Amino acid sequence: MVEVSHKDEKFVEAQTKDSFTGKLIGLMFRRLDKEEGLLLEFSNEGKWGIWMLFVPQDLGLLFLDKNKEIVDMKEAKKISLNPETWKIYKPEEKCKYVLECNTEKLNTIEKGEKLNW
Repeated sequence: MVEVSHKDEKFVEAQTKDSFTGKLIGLMFRRLDKEEGLLLEFSNEGKWGIWMLFVPQDLGLLFLDKNKEIVDMKEAKKISLNPETWKIYKPEEKCKYVLECNTEKLNTIEKGEKLNW
């Protein structure tokens, strides 16, 4: 677990995943509490996609570059029978990290801001 902070205050306590299998499984079948997150680290920057298969709740997605600056933010909907939820969420710009968190966290932060851990 790693503490992710924003403006010197705790943002979330995040589990980290950097292996292929860890990133593939992600939050399948698991719910996040309000102050929890999942931090995915990729070997290089790219337009990495997030698919919500078997994730039981909507998520806030923060896409961060190698300097840990937010380059994009998305609200990801859990997959349902509605075909509009059958999508892969990708950032507008390349990222090295993706922080999955409670959707309410998206209201407390802005694109261009930096996170620390």
